[in-house]
Parts: sequence; structure tokens; C-alpha cells
Amino acid sequence: MPEITVIIPVYNEEGNIGELAKKVRQVIGPRNELIVVDDGSSDNTFKELDPSVCIVIRHAVNKGKGQAMRTGIAAAAGEVTFFMGGDGQDDPSEMHLFLEAVKKGSDFVIGSRFIGSLTKGSITAVNSFGNKSLTTLFNILFGVRLTDTQAEYKCVRTDKLKALCLTSDRYEIETEMIIRALRKGYGITEVPVTRYPRRHGISNLYQVRFGRIKFGFRILKTMLKGFFIWR
Repeated sequence: MPEITVIIPVYNEEGNIGELAKKVRQVIGPRNELIVVDDGSSDNTFKELDPSVCIVIRHAVNKGKGQAMRTGIAAAAGEVTFFMGGDGQDDPSEMHLFLEAVKKGSDFVIGSRFIGSLTKGSITAVNSFGNKSLTTLFNILFGVRLTDTQAEYKCVRTDKLKALCLTSDRYEIETEMIIRALRKGYGITEVPVTRYPRRHGISNLYQVRFGRIKFGFRILKTMLKGFFIWR
């Protein structure tokens, strides 16, 4: 049984995912598990994925980030499961920070981009404002003191992750994960991580008309559902 599973959901990350997968493999070594879920990419993402480097799972059509993550979770066999973005902005060499927190008793570790000054100019002022606003509302509703509820880079004990029974199809899955973990009483910790500018392409949210606004409303809906319904 591998100690670590890393799940990377990707959609149209040509130029980013091939190099990232190799970096992750170098960090985790040959015995641990790296799963890349290609969510129906229309570019050369799939061609960049080397089966000798990672387990490749491919959706025939785009189903959404949440669906891709859930596909990866169903296949995960490690004791601890990591998630990171497929754009190369997260640093695999910082995985030890998460594992140290898990060894100290945390069930769920979030890689916060807002602890310290490690974003390397990778987060725009608009994105920073939106993220911090949503996180502030989240903290008020759920009585916690988190700094980055929308972080992609995180890890969770796999048995506890599978027990969350996630249902979200798109980006709001990040919010759902934390709410359901809180409802189950999991210990959640944040660690500071470095966030680098993406080298190729643009965020898929920019390719959707009013993508940031739609994303924000999805998160708000998930928060309200979690507050009033999920127990």
C-alpha cells in the first residue's frame, strides 16, 4: 500500500502537466501513487502524460473539476491523498510541510497562499479580493479562522477523504470538502505554500463568460447548503 497518492485533475493544460507530473514523481519516488485525471481536454494534454510516470484516467468529455477529483478519489490507494492544480503553480517540493502536519495529528491540511508572502506575484488583485471575501464569509458561517478556502493544494487522510462522500461537479468542490470535513469534526490545519505564475495558457475560468462571477455564486450556494442542510 503506498503512503501517498497525488491526484491532479487537468483540463487543457498542455505545456504544464507533463513537466509537473515528472516533478511530482521525482518528489514522491517510485513506490507512491500519482493519478492524473484528464477531464476531456481538447488540446495535447493527454499526449503529454507518460504512463510510466503517472496513472492516467481520461474522461471522454469534460465533466468538471469536481467530477475529475472524485474520479481520482475513487481510485486512490495511498494512506494520504494530495491534490494540486495541473497548471504548475504549486511546488511539489513542499509536500513535506503537509506530511509533517499530518504526522502531528491533522486530518486535512490546506496549502494557504495567504500565509506569509509566497505568492510570487501569481495572484491578481481581483482574485485575491474575491478569495479573501469568500473566505471571510466562510469563517463567519462556520466559526473557523482559515485564510484560503479555495486552495487547490491540500492533503487529506485517504480513509477520511473517502468518507466525505463528495457530490460537487465543478470548482465548488474545494468548499464542499472543507464544510463536510468540519461537519465530521476533522482536524484542519493550514501551512504556507509558494504559488508561482503559470508558464503556459490561462485559467479555464477566464475562458467562460463571466466565469469568476459564476464561480463565486456556486461557492456561495455551496456554503449556504452546507450551513443550513449538511450535518
